[in-house]
Amino acid sequence: MIRLVPVLLLALTACATTPPAPEPPKFENTDACTLLRGDEVFEAEDRSTQTTIGKTKRDCAWTSSATQVDVNLLLKPFAEESDRLMTNGGYGAVIGDRPMTRRCADASGLVTCEGVVEVREGQLITIKVVRRHHDLNFIGQLTQELALKALERLPK
Repeated sequence: MIRLVPVLLLALTACATTPPAPEPPKFENTDACTLLRGDEVFEAEDRSTQTTIGKTKRDCAWTSSATQVDVNLLLKPFAEESDRLMTNGGYGAVIGDRPMTRRCADASGLVTCEGVVEVREGQLITIKVVRRHHDLNFIGQLTQELALKALERLPK
């Protein structure tokens, strides 16, 4: 009987402990639609036609009559996506303290900019901005600004 007391006490102690607090969401569990807001993506006159579409938890699109922004969270080596963008005129940048590669192209006034940011090794944010505009650099800067906002909102 005396031998059962320590075992019973140990079992009761194990049951009495409180469960650990849930961990904050990690990159893999982050909803891409929480990384940007419509008022950041669209110009004022563009907001009346805006919609946000969560394709999957890892992909989100903000669209309006004049603008489309796609954000994706990828588990992939940075070099692969970066090389793809560098192939046709892309270039490297740094946002926050993270490496980014972006490429912009103009097709008759419809500017498309794509970017990839390395969050951590093997964890990427990709962003694509398509907007009617006369200035490639303006849309390129917007792409970088939106990528930085998304990066800052990711759980650490």
